[in-house]
Amino acid sequence: MLSAWVRRRIIGNRLNGEAALHGDSLHLSHLRRVFDPLTVSPDLRFDRSLILLAFTNRSGSTHLGQLLASMPDLCGFREDLNHNIVAKRTKAEGLPDLSAYLSHIVRLNTTPRAGFGLKASGEQLRLARMTGIDRAFRDTKVIRIHRRDRVAQAVSLWMAWHTRQWTSRQDAPTDLPTYDLTELRSNLRSVQNAESALDLVLSVLPYEVQTVEYETLCEHQAAVLSDLRIGLGLPSVSQKVESWTERQTSPEKAEIVERFRRDLARHWSLPET
Repeated sequence: MLSAWVRRRIIGNRLNGEAALHGDSLHLSHLRRVFDPLTVSPDLRFDRSLILLAFTNRSGSTHLGQLLASMPDLCGFREDLNHNIVAKRTKAEGLPDLSAYLSHIVRLNTTPRAGFGLKASGEQLRLARMTGIDRAFRDTKVIRIHRRDRVAQAVSLWMAWHTRQWTSRQDAPTDLPTYDLTELRSNLRSVQNAESALDLVLSVLPYEVQTVEYETLCEHQAAVLSDLRIGLGLPSVSQKVESWTERQTSPEKAEIVERFRRDLARHWSLPET
């Protein structure tokens, strides 16, 4: 298990607002070691839409991506832009350049004219634009998911780093981490910074953006998905859509969230006169 110091450094470096905007950011610097040049050929064209699912960690993006990918005319919505995934798949398949990699991940989906989805952080949204990934598609749209409850999101991030359980498919931890206010506040700052960076990137890029609130998705799934399809210019579907992910919740986790709220409120309270 990673030490608290290493976790704080990794979270700070990977999720702070500067990461999405810096000229040599994490994914960009790693991908330059895989592809040179780091560009898509202007001749590469796909007769389908690109749908970028913009997210920050622990915002519910995996769940939403699975729901969208289960629809008959949409596919993808995986983390195919993560530098470690790109490097591993490129080596395994012997792909010579970024154009070949993009063609490979698109071909993995069997419906030729379906909308193709990619999960993308703020940094990866910028990467898709800089490298010409978006220009290889007929058009590009963005679905941005965010979480209203940032405190719960920070706790979820903190617990995932400690337990290594990032999805409900992984085994639930037998022991929960010890409550640590300093670490939780660091995670909360990281969540806030990542959301701010995503706001800034989306305000610069020329994409049409639909916004989904995670809590509303959980409470009114059918209505949210229907609105998204309308925004994407797609007809309604009658078949049931499903996700293999489940909400990672427990009484113990809820107790940590409420304790963190109380500690934050106590810190913000006015001094007694």
